[in-house]
Amino acid sequence: MDVRQIMGAFLTFSMFVMLGNMIKRDHFDGDVLLDVPMVANVEQDFLKMSKHSLLQLHNKASKTNGQRLKLCWNNSLLEKVKEPSKGFVTFSLTNGPEYHVSQIANAVLVAKHLGATLVLPEIIGNQGEKRSFEEIYDVEKFIKSMNGLIQVERRKNPESSTQKSITIKVPYNANRNYIKTNIKPLFQTTPNVRVITYFPSSTAREGKVDKDMNPYSCWAMFEALHLKPELQHVVDSIVTRLRGGEPKGEFMAIDFKSEKMGTSVCRGERNEGTKSCYNIVEITQFLRKIGYEKNTTIYVTQPRSGRELDVLKDSYTNIYTKEEIMEEAEKQKFSSGLEREIIDFHLCSVSDVFVPTVSGLFYANVVGNRIATSNPEVLVPSQIESTMARDHMSSYISKRSHPAYACFCQ
Repeated sequence: MDVRQIMGAFLTFSMFVMLGNMIKRDHFDGDVLLDVPMVANVEQDFLKMSKHSLLQLHNKASKTNGQRLKLCWNNSLLEKVKEPSKGFVTFSLTNGPEYHVSQIANAVLVAKHLGATLVLPEIIGNQGEKRSFEEIYDVEKFIKSMNGLIQVERRKNPESSTQKSITIKVPYNANRNYIKTNIKPLFQTTPNVRVITYFPSSTAREGKVDKDMNPYSCWAMFEALHLKPELQHVVDSIVTRLRGGEPKGEFMAIDFKSEKMGTSVCRGERNEGTKSCYNIVEITQFLRKIGYEKNTTIYVTQPRSGRELDVLKDSYTNIYTKEEIMEEAEKQKFSSGLEREIIDFHLCSVSDVFVPTVSGLFYANVVGNRIATSNPEVLVPSQIESTMARDHMSSYISKRSHPAYACFCQ
């Protein structure tokens, strides 16, 4: 490894374990997770801005917008499989798409350090709907990307189907020693383990992070996992409509779902101008305060346009939801809540500007995707009065505190 690669490994020492802490956070921008030295001044342009239009924000941002950054590691540098598989690691992708990347990365790490074959998972949505891995993700791309790193099977080997299996809860990004001590003895007795990933806030404190794992996490999350071509085509088609059919057209994505708010009041952090979530009135006031124009094109993750969005629609004329922007054939083919959530996740990842309204893993992993494609425009509402964009940039971007920065060499 050259000096740059060694430095990259050092910077990722405590990387993905901190996603667990993201879930525990109660408010935005209290998420300074990793003090990564500045490599590129991606946020410097924002320091010069006051009021702006969507076009001005986009044009003054990184000129590499939309281009994938280069991972610090490539397949040729990662440790290869040297021995026959000793058994199987199975798992499921559960909840929404924001969990999938973390669950994939953890399963890859466990399989790698056990010398086991990874069995492609089934996908179970929030409403209990089930999909095979290949119905959502590009299975050929995933298998090809993992070639030589771990063995991958589409379905469990028939010979192993009669074997007893054991289910193990594994903390996210547990290190090699943790796997050796806690999982390997069970695996040697029952070489057919099912991994359930959880996110303990104590992981960092107990020193369970392993820098040797992080290249595999980066590779699994940002290189191996892609939507299947048909679903990616739907996302691309919606993006084209939102851009008005023009390659340089612009749109903003706001992650707002009224059901996320429920009946609880969004909590505020005293004297810090932050809250755990923002309602549609606050979002509208925020956009007006920092100068967005009435004709700004805005995609909202709310399933359909209803009275909940009236305040926003009174101030902005080009508001779109899935119900309004998807074609009828797309609605019929991708009708489940799981598929709609995946579309939301990827639209928020590629929009020209992303505005999260609830802190949590959706926000964190969308930002990770945006960092991977040099798309840093993430504005977080706050209770401070400033009309300057720099004061509302996500700290993941302005402070380069997001773990994804450690994956890429610029």
